[in-house]
Amino acid sequence: MRMWVSWSLLVVVLAVATVAAAVWGAMNAGDRRAWLTAAAAAAVAWALLLVVTAVGGPVFALAGKLGGALGVPGIVVILLTLLLPAALAGSAAGLVATVWTAVRGSRGAQNSEG
Repeated sequence: MRMWVSWSLLVVVLAVATVAAAVWGAMNAGDRRAWLTAAAAAAVAWALLLVVTAVGGPVFALAGKLGGALGVPGIVVILLTLLLPAALAGSAAGLVATVWTAVRGSRGAQNSEG
């Protein structure tokens, strides 16, 4: 039961974080690097989560075992773990910023025609 609660909580937190990255992208649509800021923030947040988890559990041992199964060093597994939230947040912010800019641009064009 505890595993399902913590898993469900993680799903909710990741969904909220993805929406937050999208909102960040919309709020900073004029900034071409909004996606990069969101990606870096997600990677840092996930790294902090890994550090907190490493204090209470064998994160590096698990990374080493997973790396061994994949044929890569354990540090590669940890870096890939940080890359996933960075890619998710960066793509959400970038996509929303692009769409937001396009929508605002098309509305401006319609208003100037009318």
